[in-house]
Amino acid sequence: MVSEHRPNDLVALSTAAAAAYLALARRGLPQAQGLLDVAAIALAACIPVYGARHGAEPLRRLTDADVAGGKFTHGASRLQFGDGRSAFTRLAVTAADFAKGLERLKRAGVNFAHARHDAAPRRLPTVMPPPA
Repeated sequence: MVSEHRPNDLVALSTAAAAAYLALARRGLPQAQGLLDVAAIALAACIPVYGARHGAEPLRRLTDADVAGGKFTHGASRLQFGDGRSAFTRLAVTAADFAKGLERLKRAGVNFAHARHDAAPRRLPTVMPPPA
């Protein structure tokens, strides 16, 4: 549970991902939300993430089992699953954990300047031969 944290200690994961991207890419905000998802993956690998599936549910620290098989989407604002589990829609980290995680990523040499996130494939128009 997050009860040991004051609400002011929590930062939305999307905000933390944007701050990490800015610090580690050394350029402006990413043009694609997918790059925030990439930054969220890096943060989640080294700091705890808190989340809830429903608005009334209190935030809790997500376990490895909670996160397993999930995919950060919508600019690090959702953790979605392809197996039918409900998405986590309220994602956050503590400010202290974020600061430690960002330093850890810097020491590891993480640089988002060349990060790429492949957008969903576009549908190519199908050209049908004219009727005979």
